[in-house]
Amino acid sequence: MKHLCGKIRDFAHENGWYLLGGQLMQQLASASRGYILGRKLRTHGLSIGPNSLLRGLRHMSIGKYFRAGPGLWLEAVTIYSKQTFSPRLVIGDGVCASHHVHIAATNYIEIGNNCLFGSRVLITDHSHGRYSAFHDSPEVPPAQRPLTSTHRVVIGRNVWLGDGVVVMPDVTIGEGSVIGANSVVTKDIPPFATAAGAPAHVRKRYDFNTREWTRS
Repeated sequence: MKHLCGKIRDFAHENGWYLLGGQLMQQLASASRGYILGRKLRTHGLSIGPNSLLRGLRHMSIGKYFRAGPGLWLEAVTIYSKQTFSPRLVIGDGVCASHHVHIAATNYIEIGNNCLFGSRVLITDHSHGRYSAFHDSPEVPPAQRPLTSTHRVVIGRNVWLGDGVVVMPDVTIGEGSVIGANSVVTKDIPPFATAAGAPAHVRKRYDFNTREWTRS
């Protein structure tokens, strides 16, 4: 209790009592949301910020101590226009997502334990329309093109996605990898690698013998 009082006093000294009050109210609301959602999802330790949108909970599995900032959009899409889907969205333990993270599945997305996502990250296993093998006409408005529903996204444990990263359908990111800010991941990234760019390319790999990240 003494330690907690000290932290509160320090926050007030640094930011003022007005921001402290707002922070405490946000934490209370976040804890309430987490408790209610945790009961629905049969997990615990959830902390989800305000202005969040969650849909398709019956098709989700979220591990312990999932944390997300304001504006989280987490959706297992079951119906779009005349299409119906049977998605699966699996999130491991200890995953931490910053502000305005968007994760949407029509088929399958898996996120491993202890991943860290920066703000404005998008992870999706689908797109509006088909542009290879089958081809939807550009004369059809994008919102009216069918959603794809056969792709998967798998992100291994301990992955860090920087701010603004986009992970596209049919991608696997190996465990322990780091994706640089504003990168667009269109192809698989191996484990224990850093990647950046649009599209993202591997820049370094971790050498377990030298214990260093070395250029690929």
